[in-house]
Amino acid sequence: MKNTSWPLLGCGLGLRTPHYQTILETRPKVDWFEAVSENYMDSGGRPVQVLEKIRERYPVALHGTALSIGSSDPLNLKYLERLKRLADRVSPFLVTDHLCWSSVNGEALHDLLPIPFTEEAVKHTVRRVRQVQDLLGRNIALENVSTYVTYRHSAMTEWEFIREVARRSGCGILLDLNNIYVNAVNHDFNPYDYLEGIPEGLVAQFHLAGHTDMGDFLFDTHSQPIIQKVWKLYERALELWGPVSTLIEWDEHIPKFPVLLAEAEKAKKIAARFKSRKTSQTRATMVAIREKSEHGPQKTPGLRKVQQIFGARIAAHRPGSKEPLGAFLNPQHGVPPEERLSVYANGFTARLEEALSETYEGVRALLGADRFSEVCRGYAHDEVSTDYNLNFIGENFPGFLEKNSFQKDKHPAVDLADFEWRIWKAFHAFDKTPLTPEKAARVPPDAWEEARFIFQPSVSVFESRWPVLDLWLSRHEINPAREVKRSQEPRGVLISRKLDQVRCERLG
Repeated sequence: MKNTSWPLLGCGLGLRTPHYQTILETRPKVDWFEAVSENYMDSGGRPVQVLEKIRERYPVALHGTALSIGSSDPLNLKYLERLKRLADRVSPFLVTDHLCWSSVNGEALHDLLPIPFTEEAVKHTVRRVRQVQDLLGRNIALENVSTYVTYRHSAMTEWEFIREVARRSGCGILLDLNNIYVNAVNHDFNPYDYLEGIPEGLVAQFHLAGHTDMGDFLFDTHSQPIIQKVWKLYERALELWGPVSTLIEWDEHIPKFPVLLAEAEKAKKIAARFKSRKTSQTRATMVAIREKSEHGPQKTPGLRKVQQIFGARIAAHRPGSKEPLGAFLNPQHGVPPEERLSVYANGFTARLEEALSETYEGVRALLGADRFSEVCRGYAHDEVSTDYNLNFIGENFPGFLEKNSFQKDKHPAVDLADFEWRIWKAFHAFDKTPLTPEKAARVPPDAWEEARFIFQPSVSVFESRWPVLDLWLSRHEINPAREVKRSQEPRGVLISRKLDQVRCERLG
């Protein structure tokens, strides 16, 4: 597919759950919204219903985190089928993801991991981008990611790499200006050289966000306001390419909606000053940067080999985790590569605990934060995640609790976890078309004798001798030291979803 002209829609905001009600009730003056693909393509409940309502009023872009376009694993066709189904449903003006990898050997690592900047990686990624674009029937755009390590055998700069992938595949570049700044500080390059190295016509969208200064490196957290140096990069990017659709991202410590609106207004005022483009691509600068590389290209290990070792080191108990990566990675500001790699390893556990905390609020309250965190670390050590969506990583958590930490007949944590997982499934389940009177009338009389009625996927009946419903309803006030009594007879609860709300009803 050929490079295309990209829609110009002003400044948008990331669609986040805390702002759903505000957006639906007040209809704020926002040019467009960006929805995280995985939060909607795998849910048949409230999230996708909200997205459809917002799509009726605003243009929407879909932004994924799990395409894993640079992985040496085969493309995930189930993922692409679901993404296409969502795209066909909401008609986004653009579908985007990240230029990175996030799975190897079939295991999902739930992170945006760096690709070596080699010709092998370019050809591999270009081939996969073309497949994805053919399957989706549209051009996509790929985002440059923040990184905390660099590879010794990289043979080109980051901007040369992303430029070649876009140029050869026909995809666009989602240029995250905060990520450029973060990488420039972490890896000692001039961020303006990065901008100068991207030709006009490849940039489909800008992202603007904040980051956290960790002392010896910058961490891309999307939890802070945009700093002035990133705003300056934005001005230079507008000077080079003119107005481009721009997004304000804020994913952690999400502020009140007016704060995001103010950031969007600031971006729009800056963009209004740049109506024309002043292209000044300087190939000499790019060549000079390459020649000044401290380490230079090394003997190139295969892409899959690097990813297998990298992935094993993130989940340190995996086979191959003892194999050193120091031969592949550069030191960063005097910090050994093994130490900098811990940024990814710690992030793996932290993200898993965050996802489990959202699913298992009651269990976390029952065990207390410290005990729950300890159990989550054990789960991260044992669990091999094969689902690209981090929201569903807790499926085996109840069984893990029973096997490793608690006895079901002596502690309510296992039954409460099972109960909470059923609620989570009910919230997201894709219900099937129910049997209507019209359909029932067409069923032959003889067939009724063998007919079997089943619940919708969003409905289940749960039984326990522990007061799980009471524990769940009081989860925000639970004292971990309280005594929970077990009854002689099991108590039943009907879990169901009506419209977009999950309901729990006691059964006699």
